[in-house]
Amino acid sequence: MKILITSALLLFSSGLLAQQKDFFSDAQAFFEGYISSGLIHYDSLKNNPVPLDGLVRQIGNYRIAGKTLDEQKAFYTNAYNLLVIKQIVENYPTEGPMTISGFFNQKTYRVAGRNVTLDELEKEILFAAFPDPRLHFVLVCAAIGCPPIADYAYVPDSLEAQIEAKTREVLNISWYVRIYKDRTLVSKVFDWYLPDFVNDAGSVKAFINKYRVIQIPDNHDIATYDYDWSLNDSKNAFRY
Repeated sequence: MKILITSALLLFSSGLLAQQKDFFSDAQAFFEGYISSGLIHYDSLKNNPVPLDGLVRQIGNYRIAGKTLDEQKAFYTNAYNLLVIKQIVENYPTEGPMTISGFFNQKTYRVAGRNVTLDELEKEILFAAFPDPRLHFVLVCAAIGCPPIADYAYVPDSLEAQIEAKTREVLNISWYVRIYKDRTLVSKVFDWYLPDFVNDAGSVKAFINKYRVIQIPDNHDIATYDYDWSLNDSKNAFRY
């Protein structure tokens, strides 16, 4: 009996390890399959939620203890984006996240054995462990005003390069950073999380200019434009 129990435990443990190893490849296949030009095919996921539901189960059962910092950061980043999509699919069709009561601060999901809201996952887990302002251009909140979501998973082995490239991509999008003749308008993200950018580069302008090909002129005042909370649905492709 003891041998049978030990064997069962070994099989269970090896199964968990294999599942966790597969999480990143499964996430990669998901993002490749359901993201187009930074928008999400929610209608397809509503009709066939199996791939997403499988990833949500993996997120809940994931064993974070003992993982490298890059693996933890990549896991939580993908988990956030996937759980945002999951909640939209649960409420689809919808006009956007702000029309769903408690979207960010009430609805909980299981993440690596803990029940958390999206706000808790973002602020109390991911940013608490990894205060990286570039994550603001990687995490996507299901709105058109968000950075276009990547059509790939963030993976431990190339995480730094992926985050750096995504930040550079977003901050060079003309509608995200709007440089006019005498002023520049930027996303409200730079107001909402102002200390993150100031602590990193001294000012919002300095942070953005680290990544811009066409720099914001020194004499430009910076203000924010209205955030577009409408859904980042593939049906809204015209908005991009």
